[in-house]
Amino acid sequence: MACTVTLSGITYGCDDLGIGGIVELHLASKADILAEVTKDDPTRVISAATTPAANAVVEIEFHLKDGFSVFSEVKTVNPTGGFTTVPTISVELPKMDAAKITALDQMSNGPKEMVAFVKTAAGTYHAVGLDHGIYVSTVDGNSGTGRAEKNRFQLTLTGEEDGLSYSIAESAYTALTT
Repeated sequence: MACTVTLSGITYGCDDLGIGGIVELHLASKADILAEVTKDDPTRVISAATTPAANAVVEIEFHLKDGFSVFSEVKTVNPTGGFTTVPTISVELPKMDAAKITALDQMSNGPKEMVAFVKTAAGTYHAVGLDHGIYVSTVDGNSGTGRAEKNRFQLTLTGEEDGLSYSIAESAYTALTT
Protein backbone atom coordinates (compact mmCIF):
# COMPACT_ATOMS: atom_id res chain seq x y z
CA MET A 1 0.00 0.00 0.00
CA ALA A 2 1.39 3.37 -1.00
CA CYS A 3 1.85 5.87 1.74
CA THR A 4 1.46 9.11 -0.19
CA VAL A 5 -1.38 11.57 -0.32
CA THR A 6 -1.59 14.65 -2.53
CA LEU A 7 -3.66 17.61 -1.36
CA SER A 8 -3.77 20.91 -3.27
CA GLY A 9 -0.66 19.96 -5.23
CA ILE A 10 1.38 19.09 -2.13
CA THR A 11 2.41 15.45 -1.70
CA TYR A 12 2.75 13.98 1.78
CA GLY A 13 4.58 10.71 2.47
CA CYS A 14 5.01 8.32 5.38
CA ASP A 15 7.85 10.46 6.77
CA ASP A 16 5.56 13.49 7.06
CA LEU A 17 3.72 12.24 10.13
CA GLY A 18 3.00 14.79 12.80
CA ILE A 19 6.12 15.66 14.77
CA GLY A 20 5.44 18.54 17.11
CA GLY A 21 7.51 20.97 19.08
CA ILE A 22 10.73 22.88 18.55
CA VAL A 23 14.23 21.72 19.36
CA GLU A 24 16.27 24.92 18.95
CA LEU A 25 15.53 28.60 19.46
CA HIS A 26 18.01 31.39 18.68
CA LEU A 27 17.34 35.13 19.09
CA ALA A 28 19.04 38.19 17.64
CA SER A 29 18.44 41.89 17.29
CA LYS A 30 16.61 42.51 14.01
CA ALA A 31 19.00 45.39 13.23
CA ASP A 32 22.01 43.04 13.57
CA ILE A 33 20.60 40.33 11.29
CA LEU A 34 19.01 42.02 8.26
CA ALA A 35 22.37 42.53 6.50
CA GLU A 36 23.30 38.88 7.06
CA VAL A 37 20.45 37.27 5.09
CA THR A 38 19.44 37.13 1.44
CA LYS A 39 15.66 36.87 1.50
CA ASP A 40 12.90 36.77 -1.08
CA ASP A 41 9.74 38.36 0.32
CA PRO A 42 7.22 36.93 -2.21
CA THR A 43 8.32 33.31 -1.63
CA ARG A 44 9.24 33.81 2.06
CA VAL A 45 12.58 32.02 1.55
CA ILE A 46 16.06 32.85 2.86
CA SER A 47 18.40 31.59 0.16
CA ALA A 48 21.72 32.49 1.79
CA ALA A 49 23.17 33.83 5.00
CA THR A 50 26.52 34.95 6.31
CA THR A 51 27.80 34.39 9.80
CA PRO A 52 26.89 37.35 12.03
CA ALA A 53 29.25 39.04 14.47
CA ALA A 54 30.18 37.11 17.60
CA ASN A 55 27.41 37.09 20.21
CA ALA A 56 24.89 38.64 17.78
CA VAL A 57 22.78 35.47 17.94
CA VAL A 58 22.10 33.76 21.27
CA GLU A 59 20.61 30.34 21.86
CA ILE A 60 17.77 30.10 24.34
CA GLU A 61 18.14 26.77 26.10
CA PHE A 62 14.83 25.33 27.17
CA HIS A 63 13.20 22.14 28.42
CA LEU A 64 13.00 19.73 25.46
CA LYS A 65 11.33 16.70 27.02
CA ASP A 66 7.97 17.91 28.30
CA GLY A 67 6.18 18.56 25.01
CA PHE A 68 5.63 22.23 25.84
CA SER A 69 7.74 24.10 23.29
CA VAL A 70 5.74 25.50 20.39
CA PHE A 71 6.06 27.68 17.32
CA SER A 72 2.81 28.70 15.70
CA GLU A 73 1.74 31.32 13.21
CA VAL A 74 -1.77 32.33 12.29
CA LYS A 75 -2.49 34.16 9.04
CA THR A 76 -5.97 35.67 9.06
CA VAL A 77 -7.49 36.92 5.80
CA ASN A 78 -10.45 39.31 5.79
CA PRO A 79 -13.15 39.59 3.07
CA THR A 80 -11.44 42.57 1.40
CA GLY A 81 -8.20 40.62 0.90
CA GLY A 82 -6.27 42.21 3.73
CA PHE A 83 -4.51 39.95 6.19
CA THR A 84 -2.48 39.76 9.35
CA THR A 85 0.03 37.13 10.40
CA VAL A 86 0.77 36.63 14.10
CA PRO A 87 3.67 34.33 15.02
CA THR A 88 3.99 32.97 18.56
CA ILE A 89 6.88 31.06 20.13
CA SER A 90 6.66 29.65 23.65
CA VAL A 91 9.31 27.72 25.56
CA GLU A 92 9.66 26.50 29.11
CA LEU A 93 12.81 27.28 31.08
CA PRO A 94 13.20 24.99 34.10
CA LYS A 95 14.05 26.37 37.56
CA MET A 96 13.46 29.98 38.49
CA ASP A 97 17.09 30.83 39.29
CA ALA A 98 18.74 34.26 39.64
CA ALA A 99 20.44 34.20 36.22
CA LYS A 100 17.14 33.51 34.44
CA ILE A 101 15.35 36.19 36.46
CA THR A 102 17.93 38.79 35.40
CA ALA A 103 18.07 37.73 31.73
CA LEU A 104 14.31 37.42 31.28
CA ASP A 105 13.68 40.73 33.05
CA GLN A 106 16.14 42.52 30.74
CA MET A 107 14.67 40.86 27.62
CA SER A 108 11.17 41.93 28.57
CA ASN A 109 11.88 45.60 29.41
CA GLY A 110 10.37 47.44 26.47
CA PRO A 111 9.64 46.29 22.96
CA LYS A 112 12.88 45.13 21.40
CA GLU A 113 12.71 44.15 17.74
CA MET A 114 14.13 40.66 17.58
CA VAL A 115 14.36 37.87 15.02
CA ALA A 116 13.99 34.24 16.05
CA PHE A 117 15.54 31.29 14.28
CA VAL A 118 13.57 28.13 15.00
CA LYS A 119 14.38 24.48 14.30
CA THR A 120 11.31 22.28 14.66
CA ALA A 121 11.22 18.65 15.74
CA ALA A 122 10.15 17.84 12.18
CA GLY A 123 13.50 19.15 10.88
CA THR A 124 12.21 22.40 9.38
CA TYR A 125 13.94 25.77 9.80
CA HIS A 126 12.20 29.14 10.14
CA ALA A 127 13.11 32.82 10.56
CA VAL A 128 10.46 34.75 12.47
CA GLY A 129 10.34 38.54 12.81
CA LEU A 130 12.26 39.64 9.72
CA ASP A 131 9.42 41.97 8.64
CA HIS A 132 8.58 43.89 11.82
CA GLY A 133 10.36 42.00 14.60
CA ILE A 134 9.08 39.86 17.41
CA TYR A 135 9.21 40.78 21.06
CA VAL A 136 8.81 39.24 24.50
CA SER A 137 5.07 39.30 25.13
CA THR A 138 5.00 37.41 28.44
CA VAL A 139 7.30 35.94 31.05
CA ASP A 140 5.42 33.68 33.44
CA GLY A 141 7.13 32.25 36.50
CA ASN A 142 5.64 29.48 38.60
CA SER A 143 7.10 27.70 41.61
CA GLY A 144 4.60 24.84 41.49
CA THR A 145 2.53 23.82 44.49
CA GLY A 146 3.88 20.33 45.06
CA ARG A 147 6.63 17.87 44.22
CA ALA A 148 4.93 16.75 41.03
CA GLU A 149 4.75 20.29 39.63
CA LYS A 150 7.48 22.22 37.86
CA ASN A 151 9.45 25.20 39.05
CA ARG A 152 9.81 27.08 35.77
CA PHE A 153 9.57 30.16 33.63
CA GLN A 154 7.51 30.25 30.46
CA LEU A 155 8.80 32.67 27.80
CA THR A 156 6.43 33.73 25.02
CA LEU A 157 7.48 35.79 21.98
CA THR A 158 5.03 37.27 19.50
CA GLY A 159 4.75 39.86 16.75
CA GLU A 160 2.87 40.81 13.60
CA GLU A 161 4.37 40.04 10.20
CA ASP A 162 3.65 40.67 6.52
CA GLY A 163 3.31 36.92 5.84
CA LEU A 164 4.19 33.51 7.19
CA SER A 165 7.70 32.86 8.50
CA TYR A 166 10.67 32.65 6.16
CA SER A 167 11.86 29.14 5.35
CA ILE A 168 15.61 28.65 5.71
CA ALA A 169 17.86 25.97 4.25
CA GLU A 170 19.79 24.04 6.91
CA SER A 171 23.11 25.50 5.66
CA ALA A 172 21.86 29.10 6.04
CA TYR A 173 20.40 28.29 9.48
CA THR A 174 23.76 26.86 10.55
CA ALA A 175 25.62 29.91 9.26
CA LEU A 176 23.37 32.18 11.32
CA THR A 177 23.30 30.18 14.54
CA THR A 178 26.82 28.80 15.03
